Amino acid sequence: MTQWIRVACVGLVACLVALPEARGQDEPASPPARNKTVVEIRPDRIILVDITRAGDRLVAVGERGFALVSDDAGQTWRARETPVTRTLTGVAFRDPRMGIAVGHGAAVVRTEDGGETWTHVPLPEAEPESLLGVVSLGGDHFVAYGAFGMYFDSVDAGRSWQRRTVMNEEFEWHISQVVPVGNSLLLVGESGTLARSDDGGTTWTAVTSPYVGSYFGAIAAPDGAVLAFGMRGNVYRSTDVGATWTEVPLDTTASFNGGEVLGDGRVLLVGNSGLLAMSRDGGRTLNVHWAPGGRGFSSLVEADGKIILAGESGITTLDPDWLARR
Repeated sequence: MTQWIRVACVGLVACLVALPEARGQDEPASPPARNKTVVEIRPDRIILVDITRAGDRLVAVGERGFALVSDDAGQTWRARETPVTRTLTGVAFRDPRMGIAVGHGAAVVRTEDGGETWTHVPLPEAEPESLLGVVSLGGDHFVAYGAFGMYFDSVDAGRSWQRRTVMNEEFEWHISQVVPVGNSLLLVGESGTLARSDDGGTTWTAVTSPYVGSYFGAIAAPDGAVLAFGMRGNVYRSTDVGATWTEVPLDTTASFNGGEVLGDGRVLLVGNSGLLAMSRDGGRTLNVHWAPGGRGFSSLVEADGKIILAGESGITTLDPDWLARR
């Protein structure tokens, strides 16, 4: 499989926006900064790849380097430019004001005012490849990860980054997500990649995968179990941080891209073609539903009793009455 195809096939929304951004393109990885102005962008007319909370604020990121912020639980949104023009694929906040977003072309931007303004952090060691996500591990500790095994660690709130080795120097599978599970970290990625770290990401141990296809994400359930999910409707559950896995049977071949534990303990996974899968038992079973319109979702948050989803159609809000019946 060529590197171009591999970059183009890391998750639904990444596939849609990564095609012109594979290795070897002439476009600069770190384009000149743009003025940080308010721009008019409809929240349903932009591809969004990730969404998260910054205190009471919601922040979503996506194509062309834009961030969208909402202070009313997703009812209205304001678009904010960042200093990069490449697609932003992940965003994470330490607290209501300090956050980091990452994306294609080694893009790293940080904010200290809740996403109103952003500054560019050069990461030459990652250029011209794509970063696919970022996670806050508490305090000033952040981890960013992405294509071809890239894994970067920051202990100063994203001002500087150090590249770390995952398992060995030959490791080059795309990393889709790194998720805290208790006192450990679980890494999931391309072609059945699973790895575990018990020292905050300094060292990693390969985990035997029950599945050879790609994982696009993972979440920790309320009871401490972890769900790993990805291509063709595959979901696996582990109660021992990846030592053993049990398949969660589902009647769908649509891929899962993201998930969240809701305030009432239910687990909701989202994916291609409007795929929604709800669990009331910590992920042991999942009930499949389909959102109207059939557009794919990549990430979600819960706000004021509503589910706010990011994806192909920008921002989508699930009707609370619909959700209550599931």
